[in-house]
Amino acid sequence: MSIKHFFKNLLVNVTVPIRKGPLAGKRWIISSGSNFLKGDFEPYKTAAFLESYKKGMVFFDIGAHIGHFSLLASDINAGEGQIFSFEPRPSNQRFFKKHMEINGAKDVTLFPFAVGQSNTKVRFNTHAGSATGHVANDGNIEVELVHLDQWVAENKLPMPDYLKIDVEGGEIEVLKGCSEMISKYHPILLVATHGPELHQFTCDFLDRNNYEYQILNPDSIKGDTEILAKWSEK
Repeated sequence: MSIKHFFKNLLVNVTVPIRKGPLAGKRWIISSGSNFLKGDFEPYKTAAFLESYKKGMVFFDIGAHIGHFSLLASDINAGEGQIFSFEPRPSNQRFFKKHMEINGAKDVTLFPFAVGQSNTKVRFNTHAGSATGHVANDGNIEVELVHLDQWVAENKLPMPDYLKIDVEGGEIEVLKGCSEMISKYHPILLVATHGPELHQFTCDFLDRNNYEYQILNPDSIKGDTEILAKWSEK
């Protein structure tokens, strides 16, 4: 663990109120990062989520990080609906659990798993930043991978109304592993694509499934692009 991550985790019990934005007043771990504390984390993506997410939805947060979107959904639901969050990185899980606990988000269930096309074990790289960990053949830890189509088919989870996918390059595996529920239930999709190939695959996938979509940040300079997609009966 780097010195930076050591001190970040050391402060896990030190929390402060978020200053502004949709989670203003909620408490957040002080070492989470200034964008969270100032209330301007991913503002364009957050705005799109707030516009498209409705009270009472069943939300799958795939690549939940430390809980920003899961807590937003819980706040909107106000005791209605359900949130199922997937985050394989242990340090993120610790922050996520703390954020849900101190803010009273009792309708959130965290699964410490990655998501893909099968139920198996995979390697995961935690040497990247807290928001950029990803499944990789040379990853430094082993994590569980789960197949959500199978889970929904076996009634381990209810059908989703909304999927948020941000998995740092694993978009193809996740979309393929959710393809049956997407084609059958047509949930709203908010997908981060990391690179041109993954972006094109996602757009093609959405076209095949009769989704209309908008690119939230077409001039992205970080190499990742956010897509908000809603099913259209054509």
